[in-house]
Amino acid sequence: MIRFILATLFLPCLLATHTYAQETIYLANGNRSIGKLTGAEGEKIKITVNRNGKLSNYSLRRENVLLAFAEDGRYLIVSALDDNPVKAQQAIDAFNQETSPRLVHDLLIKVNPPTVIPGLISYESDEVVNYKSPAGAAASINKHDLAAIFYRDGRHRLLVPSASVVTALNSTRADFIRLTSAPAQKPTKAPVAKVSVSKQPAARPVAAVAKPVVAIVEASPKAVPPAKPADVKPTLSDAQYQQYRQSALNRVDEFVAYLNIITNKDLDDDKKDKAIKEATALFMPDATIDVTSSKRPGVRKYKIETYLTNLKLIPYASTSIEWTEIQYVSELTQAADGNYYGLITGQQTFTGYAENGQDVLYSDVTQKSIKVKLEAYRKSGDAGATVKWAVLLGNIGIVNK
Repeated sequence: MIRFILATLFLPCLLATHTYAQETIYLANGNRSIGKLTGAEGEKIKITVNRNGKLSNYSLRRENVLLAFAEDGRYLIVSALDDNPVKAQQAIDAFNQETSPRLVHDLLIKVNPPTVIPGLISYESDEVVNYKSPAGAAASINKHDLAAIFYRDGRHRLLVPSASVVTALNSTRADFIRLTSAPAQKPTKAPVAKVSVSKQPAARPVAAVAKPVVAIVEASPKAVPPAKPADVKPTLSDAQYQQYRQSALNRVDEFVAYLNIITNKDLDDDKKDKAIKEATALFMPDATIDVTSSKRPGVRKYKIETYLTNLKLIPYASTSIEWTEIQYVSELTQAADGNYYGLITGQQTFTGYAENGQDVLYSDVTQKSIKVKLEAYRKSGDAGATVKWAVLLGNIGIVNK
């Protein structure tokens, strides 16, 4: 049996021509080359490179070549080729001849424990990736926990040295093949009635909803110009309503991304302090958050900035903060002051790990609620002043089940 790792990913051709499809080849010395695996000669691997329309052949020892990506996204791990040159050549020929369909999901390759996480990436920074699971739940993961990302639009990104990527891919082979060869599945329903991303746009409320249990702070941030002073209050069109409704859900995703940056022990204080400042700017002035702990009874209330500053000092070696089942329980509704208010809930899972990155020292799951406010302001431009809406988060409370 030919021993080789061959997964069905889709990646774009890099510097390919119509007559010679090239591959991205990762070498043991850390370099990356654009060429094509074309042969196995004893202990060596032959690579053919197209330079200005002329093909040149190079032979490298097997241990110096780690990984190759075909233009359609399949990958081949050279160390997994058979020691028999004939069988190794057959594997390389099969790799060059096969094709693969486009991915349905982005695939996140976690380092420890080695795991393939499917999802649709909704936000990505230098430190964190936010994504929606196949079921529609929102989640987040630190990039330092990942070996690689395979994007459904064809790109790939290695986040650790290629040798470590090979180790992760070897460990997750079965899951990788299952996820890339199985037909696309329809998203399943989350445990609650409605998740944040639905196929049908939410209907706009036609009447004011009851006042939330926790009052929303209505002070405007200094950066937002005052709303138009007139008896006629601006309103959202149906298209704007759906746009800003989703924008508020995205704000929650951003907040979760900042939480994972702030708790990332691998980042310096300057990056964490910047994340605290940017996360605080997502909220209304004087917004607060309710905090509970299984180690300490009762609910404690903190200003958002104070809470985030305290979060930076938590004692765990590494942490994971995820929000799932994010949904509206009160749709955005215009109030007498002309602003729109709504209420979003989500389930927060906090996990603190020991130095080995596997042993869980603390974990809790809390149902949270977040107030949302759309505040109108006027923006001047060449065509005159237009009405815009600032999306702000408010108090974060605990939902008692």
